[in-house]
Amino acid sequence: MAVLLKFLTALSLFVGAARAQGFMPVPPDDGPCPVFPVVKNFDLHAYLGRWYEIERFFNPFQDGSCVTADYALFPNGSVSVLNTDVQEGASNTIAGVATLSDDPSAGQLFVEFPFTAGFDGGDLGGNKPNYNVVATDYKNYAVVYTCEFFGPELKFEFSWILARRPYIPSSFLADLKAWLQLVNINAKRYMPTVQTDCPNRVAS
Repeated sequence: MAVLLKFLTALSLFVGAARAQGFMPVPPDDGPCPVFPVVKNFDLHAYLGRWYEIERFFNPFQDGSCVTADYALFPNGSVSVLNTDVQEGASNTIAGVATLSDDPSAGQLFVEFPFTAGFDGGDLGGNKPNYNVVATDYKNYAVVYTCEFFGPELKFEFSWILARRPYIPSSFLADLKAWLQLVNINAKRYMPTVQTDCPNRVAS
């Protein structure tokens, strides 16, 4: 019951945020969560540092521009997560914590933020990681995906395309999306993130 209440709360946020932005996003595909790949022999240390959000699936927790994610290692081995965006000209940050899954060689982590209303892997049952690195070369790009299935017509999918710079070549992005379609991730759901006119950003 607690999980269902959290889902309904998040669903209302999802619909309300979409209406506020004047559109309805492409909905998730019917059926359960897809089978998707994750990076093997994951190199956490190479993954640390700053990533710029290039595109994302619509979700109720994000509506800003100039989005970045900074990952750093805590002394205890967990990962500091600092997400930053710009809304109405003001910079905002939110801090979280990530830990590797039971298989440290897989690109799967548990990430918790204060605003996720309990939507972290451990709270949904089954201890499923909620941050799955589907693809990365560590130096240029990464794709993150997660999915939770609650039953018919009750499914949440989140995904982000990240890059080490605020832009990515359009030809590479097109090829990447074509590959994502082949591995059961609906690339039609991605929306571009504005990465221009960002305050206090040094041109790269």
